[in-house]
Amino acid sequence: MDHSMLACGEALGRGRRLMAIVMLLAVIGGGVVACSTPSIEPYSALELRSSAPAAGALTARFMGVSTLMLSDGNTSIMTDGFFSRPGFLRVALGWIGPDRSRIDTALHAAGNPTLAAVMVAHAHYDHALDSAVVALRTGAVLVGSASVANIGSGEGLPPERIETVENKQSFEFGKFKVQVFPSPHSLGARYPGTIDVPLKQPARASEYKEGGNYSYLIEQSNGLRILIHPSANFTQGMFKNVKADVVFLGIGFLGKQDLQFARDYWHEVVQVTGARLVIPIHWDDFFEPLDKGLHPMPKWMDKFDIAMQRLMPMALADGVALRLMPLYKAIDLKAALPAR
Repeated sequence: MDHSMLACGEALGRGRRLMAIVMLLAVIGGGVVACSTPSIEPYSALELRSSAPAAGALTARFMGVSTLMLSDGNTSIMTDGFFSRPGFLRVALGWIGPDRSRIDTALHAAGNPTLAAVMVAHAHYDHALDSAVVALRTGAVLVGSASVANIGSGEGLPPERIETVENKQSFEFGKFKVQVFPSPHSLGARYPGTIDVPLKQPARASEYKEGGNYSYLIEQSNGLRILIHPSANFTQGMFKNVKADVVFLGIGFLGKQDLQFARDYWHEVVQVTGARLVIPIHWDDFFEPLDKGLHPMPKWMDKFDIAMQRLMPMALADGVALRLMPLYKAIDLKAALPAR
């Protein structure tokens, strides 16, 4: 066989492989589109209503996944700061990095805050992707694991603006006191391990290795205690002797677990801490941009309705208010607490 025939055969083979990839992407894309997404509408009565907060009130803003901003009028702190929200195919097959336009749009919607800290749950991209850019944009210190620190270093954040929770478990930002608690990632997590060198972005999603997972207990000078627990998992006794008025409860992939797991999870994070107000987080489809609003994860990812239908009767039985946060709007947390 001469070289021209070999070249022709190789070109044909490449063409077939390319066609197979295109067809596979079409199937994946079509399957994703075809999968139904639960509606948030049946739970609209649970949404907290925004109103003008009292002077000095502690407010919270929710910006999807486990990105929250707390402010007392003088100091503001944020968890994660994830705003880029790249689409499914880009995450699965391409390179991802901070989308500065989306970050700026989200920060503008949040009031263009100056932040004292960005505190990151773990180094997976749906938490840590934008964290260093948000810290740079807002003047914040980046708080997280050594893996999160390597994302910060890779983005050019100076060392004096990075704090690692392996070395320090308590912080003060203005009148906020923060305690850090190791906590397990939700079951079935991908990309375990650590990021051991500064990460240059963009990068593959698989390069954003977990690097340890953390929850944050925040106490404000008025005595209000807020526990932000981003991942739907627990270890027995992890919050022993911890008290909280408000729990921001991660429920991502909780709908895929059995009822006993949900009951144990509620006990270890809500009943043990004595929380009066529980606000689910990490329930939204993070492949969709924020300008489309918040929608539950599609059913191929999670079962949002099952999670909510399990949490609602447990909250009712314990006299706990189960509420949802609107996107971007400031909520006065003390005013949102149910009467004792």
